[in-house]
Amino acid sequence: MIGTARAWLARALRSLRAAPGVAALSVLTVAAVVAAATLIGSQYLPDRRVGQDSSQSALAAAKEGTVALLSYAPDTLDRDFSTAKAHLTGDFLTYYNQFTDQIVTPAAKAKSVKTSAVVVRAAVADLRADSATVLVFINQTTTSSEKPDPAMTASSVRVSLTKVHASWLISAFDPV
Repeated sequence: MIGTARAWLARALRSLRAAPGVAALSVLTVAAVVAAATLIGSQYLPDRRVGQDSSQSALAAAKEGTVALLSYAPDTLDRDFSTAKAHLTGDFLTYYNQFTDQIVTPAAKAKSVKTSAVVVRAAVADLRADSATVLVFINQTTTSSEKPDPAMTASSVRVSLTKVHASWLISAFDPV
């Protein structure tokens, strides 16, 4: 068996020396196969690794973050906003800081505004290795000193997430 393999290899090497065009074609073929394997490994397989675990993690982060963003009470504002900020990243975190400082905090304190959000349904719309988009349907209940009877609203948002140090964080929050 080994002798047969050696004989075959010797014939192949002799034919390559005899025909330089065949040798060049062989080298080009091997190079094309290596390039294709590299392309598949770098472009296709990372997307295949984004599977059920990533989907569930992104979905959970979107749900938890949505509830944290939309739920607060006047007596726990600092803790509520701190919890919400832990779910945010990038420009959206900057925007949220300004919005809560300039708009929400004064209104919540002056009118005793209290909101509570519950995620009714959510689904991953797009998932990549480092980003995801989740559609979230919410019921939100709001009370205030001016309107003590709970007002309920239903809404939906498109939550964009970015993976930061293995955690999914909200990078955009757009009403739909």
